[in-house]
Amino acid sequence: MKINFDEVDYKEMYKVGNVIRNSDNMLFLVAEGSEYGYVLVNLSKNMVTRAYETLEELSEKFGEEDDTLVHAEINVF
Repeated sequence: MKINFDEVDYKEMYKVGNVIRNSDNMLFLVAEGSEYGYVLVNLSKNMVTRAYETLEELSEKFGEEDDTLVHAEINVF
């Protein structure tokens, strides 16, 4: 796995497809929910949050100033 970290305003990084590292060094993928809305997939613990109707709601609930946008290339064999 190749990982690079970027400095971006945390409110701007909550977009579908982005991978985010939080202050606990957990990795999250922003994704569309199966029914509606948006979820965070915890890549570190294999868990999914409940769905939120908008990305703004999701970022308000989970976003923190020390979040970091991650450019990750994940290869599954």
